[in-house]
Amino acid sequence: MIWIGRVAAALVILLVALAAWGYGEATRDPVVVQYRVTLADWPAGAPPLRIVQLSDVHFGWPDMPAARIARIVAQANALHPDLIVITGDLMGGKLWDRDVGNMDEAVRPLKGLHARYGVFAARGNHDGPYWTPIVLGRTAIHLLQDRWVEIGPVVLAGVDDITGRRNPLTAPVRAIAGAPEGKPVILLAHEPDFFQWLPRGVDLMIAGHTHGGQIVLPVCGWRSMGDYYDAHRRGLFAEHRQQLVVSSGLGTSVVPLRIGVPPELAVITVGPGYSVGRKSGTDR
Repeated sequence: MIWIGRVAAALVILLVALAAWGYGEATRDPVVVQYRVTLADWPAGAPPLRIVQLSDVHFGWPDMPAARIARIVAQANALHPDLIVITGDLMGGKLWDRDVGNMDEAVRPLKGLHARYGVFAARGNHDGPYWTPIVLGRTAIHLLQDRWVEIGPVVLAGVDDITGRRNPLTAPVRAIAGAPEGKPVILLAHEPDFFQWLPRGVDLMIAGHTHGGQIVLPVCGWRSMGDYYDAHRRGLFAEHRQQLVVSSGLGTSVVPLRIGVPPELAVITVGPGYSVGRKSGTDR
């Protein structure tokens, strides 16, 4: 029976090694992922727009304290964005996060974000529907809940989180209702699901939520979130003459581990005459 003890010890060592690897990957500095996206109806003479996307911050112990968010904010600012977008899930997500926690503490370091055209956000499923507009309303971060604004050469719209909606299919339509013609439309959403229901007026959607799988093992693959999420796990996608960027995000959910999917900041340069870049979520 000695071999049973040796196997058990080997399994414990393997699990500890995987946990250490995963925690180190989860808490490393984000990689910067670049996309160049062509948008139809780009205003003549307008320069390209440099968008930096933050997604799935998931403030909380032990991997995403306020000090780490502040470091990520400094890294995002150093990319010299024209526009910063946050695609949801500022809060929580771990097994031990039983309440929404202190959203003010999570948002405080994000107040340091700076971009020429400002900072805009969509609400995620871990961001409370009551407190999120109140807390962000005390900052310069503009929450887009089923509405649009004009931002330089584009129209920027946002849909509220899909959770609890009676009819999410109509949310993108409501979000761009009354938007001016002649400018490309970019839609912010937390979940990639909304890409299925985009009206023709939307040129590009930017989303998160999937974490890129968060833990992607060579043999076991990743934790499936459903067929649609698996097909739009991470990357740049072009379907039906519309485009989608899905970021693997910054934080973690369920457990504070990442394996094979490092945290990332997405830099999306939009303008005229670019070819579509990465078409799947399998490469970096």
